Amino acid sequence: MRKLICPQCKVGVFCVKNAQGERLLVYVLENGEVVTKDPSASTDGFDFSEVYCLGCSWHGSPKRLVKR
Repeated sequence: MRKLICPQCKVGVFCVKNAQGERLLVYVLENGEVVTKDPSASTDGFDFSEVYCLGCSWHGSPKRLVKR
């Protein structure tokens, strides 16, 4: 399945944050599913409703990402 990219800078790698500000690297698939870069990483406490682009300052809902 293909990955979605940032609407601003066209980078395809994002992170999500938890309440402590820790980051977890993720990708967003074409169907809108947010998946971790490391499948063995714990996702407990992370907010998947907002993603942060690693290439620029953009952040928002995974639904706002665009296709390559």
